[in-house]
Amino acid sequence: MRKWIGYLLGAGIAAGTAGGAFSLFCNKKLKNSRKTYSLEEIGEIPQSDFIIVPGCLVHPDGTPSYALEDRLTAALALYEEKKADKIIVSGIAKENQTGRNYLLRHGVAEEDILKDDGGLDTYSTIYRCRDAFLGKQFLICTQEKYFKRTGFLISELGMDGFCVKADARRYQREYYERFRDFFAADKAWLECKVTKPKPKYSLKDLPISY
Repeated sequence: MRKWIGYLLGAGIAAGTAGGAFSLFCNKKLKNSRKTYSLEEIGEIPQSDFIIVPGCLVHPDGTPSYALEDRLTAALALYEEKKADKIIVSGIAKENQTGRNYLLRHGVAEEDILKDDGGLDTYSTIYRCRDAFLGKQFLICTQEKYFKRTGFLISELGMDGFCVKADARRYQREYYERFRDFFAADKAWLECKVTKPKPKYSLKDLPISY
């Protein structure tokens, strides 16, 4: 019995070591070759066709988390500066409805807000928006810690897009989110270099709509 426990323990350690090494490899390979921007340099941000707000946590009472609120606030600033005429909220339906309501309350015209309920992760968001609006340019409002992974996906999927920093505060779970994103690099690298999946929902089955 002890012998088997030793084998299992050794196998577990080996698997954990291999997994950690693979995550390090993926993080090293993920590079953002695209220029990034902050709102402090809004004058330098290129005129684009769409602003994308990736989905994020919504509280049970329907209010956006600080991270989502900051993404929406950044999108508002870009919209008000006429950096793009349309805003796409992309995530699960609840996140998108919350984002849409927030933008409407802050003066964005209803016809300027689109919902991408099929953007279940960053890969799907970029893939679907790219295919829905071929040849268009996008500004993606997200936190700086996600720039490397998001920029990598933008480049690998062939989107004409840039990341815009949406950090307006320090976040309570900052270290956890950075740890989580470290391992999300595995998924991003595998999707772009190995599996190359199509999003769960096609644009035909679930179009990006107003």
